[in-house]
Amino acid sequence: MKKQVMVFLVILVVFSYGCVKSSSEINEEVQEEPEQAEVQDQSTVEVKEQDIVVPEEEIAEPQDESINMPTEPAAKAWSFSWEKDSGSRVVDGSVPFVHILEDGKVRLYYCNSKGILSAVSKDGLTFTKEQGVRISPGTGFESNVCDPTMVDLPDGKMRMYYKGANSQAPGPGQSIHKIYSAVSSDGLTFQKEGLRIDSETSGDKGWASVPDAITLPDGRVRIYYVTAAEMQHGTGSAISSDGLNFVKEPGIRVENLVDPALVKIGDKYLLFAASIDERFARVPKGIYYLESSDGFDFGEPIAVFQGDNVYDPSVLKIDDHTIRVFYGKVVPPQLPAVESHTGRIVE
Repeated sequence: MKKQVMVFLVILVVFSYGCVKSSSEINEEVQEEPEQAEVQDQSTVEVKEQDIVVPEEEIAEPQDESINMPTEPAAKAWSFSWEKDSGSRVVDGSVPFVHILEDGKVRLYYCNSKGILSAVSKDGLTFTKEQGVRISPGTGFESNVCDPTMVDLPDGKMRMYYKGANSQAPGPGQSIHKIYSAVSSDGLTFQKEGLRIDSETSGDKGWASVPDAITLPDGRVRIYYVTAAEMQHGTGSAISSDGLNFVKEPGIRVENLVDPALVKIGDKYLLFAASIDERFARVPKGIYYLESSDGFDFGEPIAVFQGDNVYDPSVLKIDDHTIRVFYGKVVPPQLPAVESHTGRIVE
């Protein structure tokens, strides 16, 4: 009996110990759960922070400062009031170029079958023809000479550039035009200097014609001239550091307008040109001008006037607000003549 009682007590003690241990472990597990829950909460917060979407209007994007930078207004094209000068400046001659002399008189160079001639005026309207021929025709590519232009040289002399052609046939492909020069100390007697632009080797496809020369502020000379390089009718340019050796400049200065004449007024260059064939110019026949800030890139043509049988403008700056445009014209009964328009800048 005692033995049975002892066995029962042993079993009871073992059972009680197991119950106490299980309760302790349960309490430990219960105490650890809040820590795990806290870790899970932190992980959940971090994920939510990564998924936060900021409204677009609250995102500060870098601003392009150039957008808010003040811009200079585009230069306004000049507007002229044009008036036809009555009568003709010269009859039985055409293709004019005007040059101001030291005494204030105006000399007008022009062409006819004799070559390049001249006339002089005190007021730029009434001209008296001068005796003699300034440039006479020669042989070969100077059998036909015309289209004079002039620059003053530092030593007081004058250099004339002019067209020389092997025939009077008009248009590229029908004759070959090249540009020559001659020098003078008085503007009346010239000594030929030779070929300046050879259209057969310069890339002008045999047509370098109707030159107009200017001296740039740095002393270089630029010649604007009619070229067949890029199109059948267009105005290109060539530049020289000594006025004798020229390098053709890339591109076209003015498309589809010909017979250039350039003048600088203030900080603008004005290039006058003729529309002689609407198939190429795409504007009515007449005399136009185009503006430029650098003498290289020009804007759209603006009409001086429109009409048939006008060509080869030359421009005389009278003052900073007034210019006179001379041009060739055919007058009855089919005579070549030089006429003019006077323009005043409209403020």
